[in-house]
Amino acid sequence: MSSSIFTGVSGLRANQDTLNVVGNNLANVNTTGYKTQRANFSDLFYRTLSGATGPSTNIGGTNPMQTGFGTRIASIDSLLTQGVLEPTGNDLDLGIEGNGFFMVSNGTESFFTRAGAFGIDASGYLVDPSTGFFVQRHGTVGEGSATLPAFQTAGDNRINIPFGAAVPGQETTNVLFRGNLNALAAIGETTTTAIQIFDMQGMSHLLNLVFTKTANNTWDLVASIPPSEGTMISDTVSNITFNNDGSLAGPATGTISFQITALAPSTQTVTLDFGLVNGFNGLTQFGGSSSAAAINQNGFAPGFLNRVSFDKDGTVNGVFSNGQVLPLAQLAIATFPNPAGLRREGNNYFSITSQSGNVSLGAGLSGGRGSVNQAVLEGSNVDIALEFTRLIIAQRGFEVNARTIQVSSQVLQTLTTLIQ
Repeated sequence: MSSSIFTGVSGLRANQDTLNVVGNNLANVNTTGYKTQRANFSDLFYRTLSGATGPSTNIGGTNPMQTGFGTRIASIDSLLTQGVLEPTGNDLDLGIEGNGFFMVSNGTESFFTRAGAFGIDASGYLVDPSTGFFVQRHGTVGEGSATLPAFQTAGDNRINIPFGAAVPGQETTNVLFRGNLNALAAIGETTTTAIQIFDMQGMSHLLNLVFTKTANNTWDLVASIPPSEGTMISDTVSNITFNNDGSLAGPATGTISFQITALAPSTQTVTLDFGLVNGFNGLTQFGGSSSAAAINQNGFAPGFLNRVSFDKDGTVNGVFSNGQVLPLAQLAIATFPNPAGLRREGNNYFSITSQSGNVSLGAGLSGGRGSVNQAVLEGSNVDIALEFTRLIIAQRGFEVNARTIQVSSQVLQTLTTLIQ
């Protein structure tokens, strides 16, 4: 008789634990990156009153007779389904769409999280402001190269975002031309264009360019800069010719050179790109008005880092005041053989266990990892309607097991009365 009481107690405990799980889910309905938990039941051991018997020639078999001893929580699973990515407008808010976790560390311990509400600390590092843990990077992006400045220190996996940091300007070495020169223009007729170029210190200068028709299908180009700023060394590209169909006959490029007074005696050489020979992608010569113009050049002024952007693969880009976008670092995106085996640590963090398997770090959109999205946060994946349903079921389970205990107690009380 007493076994029924203990059976009821096991049901109370299991349903109470379920209420704890459901209550925690509902409490975290607005927690960034929270993943729902689910309690699974299993029955306990059994007492066999009689075993099974097999059939014989004269009689059929019998099934085993057993009474159970209740229930227990067999497992509490983490359901890692995708939460909704909710726009925030904050450039440092990040959300992962698909598999993977951000990695954070304090130098001693490392944890993993889906909550990407990050910020910049006083030293310029990307951190989780709720704990101060540093967001971790992957690879060598941002450590510098022959053509890119260094923003990160090799061996240091923190992400440095030095707002206000300066990058030097770049001198112009190439100018690109597009447009038409009028085939009906008279000999000696001109068309003019201009473009802003930069010297080796990143200072800007106006480069004036004048096309002059010298013969049928033939033009010369003369370049100049303001005399107060510098002196032309080589200013003319002669015999720019065109085929009868209007395509460029040649040359494909020309060069000019000059000295900036403040930088003399250094000479700056600029290549002028007119397009493909026998092609129509650059300068052409058709009837109609002239539209030939210098449309682009590869120099720029010095600039300062004033904001960041994030690519889908987790690359952190610095956006500078001169319009340049340079890679600063790349976020480490972590995946596991069994992410449901991770241990919850609070603060939206998970840690590695023997059941999760070893961490694999890489870039977003690689190795089955999801994409990194900027100015969004992943919402909780708690389904309120489902949790309320589980809440009702757990409540009913608690009530009926309490009733089992109550009835068993009454039966024992009746037996006690009989003894009297």
